[in-house]
Amino acid sequence: MTLNFPKGNAFAFTIVDDTDFATVSKVRPVYRLLKSLGFRTTKSVWALPCNVPEVQPQQTLSDAEYLSWIIELKNEGFEIAFHGARHGNSKREEIIESIQIFKKHIGYYPRVYLNHFANIDQLYWGASRFDLYFLRLISASRSRSKGSLGHIPESRYFWGDFAQNHITYTRNFVFRGINTAKFDPFMPYYDPRRPYVNSWFSSSDGFDVERFNTLLEEKNQLRLEKERGICIVYTHFGYGFVKNGEVNPRTRSLLENLSKKNGWFVPAGTLLDYMRRQRGYKPYSSLGRKIMEMRWVKSKVAAKLLRN
Repeated sequence: MTLNFPKGNAFAFTIVDDTDFATVSKVRPVYRLLKSLGFRTTKSVWALPCNVPEVQPQQTLSDAEYLSWIIELKNEGFEIAFHGARHGNSKREEIIESIQIFKKHIGYYPRVYLNHFANIDQLYWGASRFDLYFLRLISASRSRSKGSLGHIPESRYFWGDFAQNHITYTRNFVFRGINTAKFDPFMPYYDPRRPYVNSWFSSSDGFDVERFNTLLEEKNQLRLEKERGICIVYTHFGYGFVKNGEVNPRTRSLLENLSKKNGWFVPAGTLLDYMRRQRGYKPYSSLGRKIMEMRWVKSKVAAKLLRN
């Protein structure tokens, strides 16, 4: 189903930025560029300090400089999303505390959530992410954590009920193609087998600066425009986008080119709300979900990846 975008726009484009290894100095230049070009996107944050000693320092809402900048972004129209309580496992009470900290400082409960790949407190991640049995086995064998327990009521890491009450959209599959809606034509969707998540959405792979630049090549931008598509890029602006205070020149050029096109450039939550109103809100069938999982496998195998 092709959507009619507001004001006659030809396509929709946004970015969901995973906060891993993000600091103000690493990523602020990217957001200055996005703002100047008219993009409004989604940035995830952690609320609590990292509790994994061997991990290099990362900034969270507990850092005054970072908090001040995040509030500035919010006031400029960027959407602030939740990446979990922290880098590292958190028990139920810590997760609820982190969401209340988020609301206190940002002014609203997070509407968009991104699982952090290594945490045990994730919702329906790892093997729990899949319906296809062989994917569950592969994921279990490759997992860097001990599982995904955020949706298990008996677990001390359980917070699924809190997520169900406050979080609207949770990211799931990442595909190697610029038109996200072509890979996942039903997003945002509800999965009755995973009831603590209200709506799932997919994204396009811009994991680091190299993949981001490949995804946004001019030929792909033209394809997105021609297909009247929807692109939700999943990336980490902390992964090589800024050097010596300057945004990667190729990234800058690609974003400048895209900004001149007739696109609708809004945060992920705004875009997903619009898609939900236009398409309706239906549960994904078991068969449909398995077909999408196979589509995801094909995308990953083609890129020789099995990570995100």
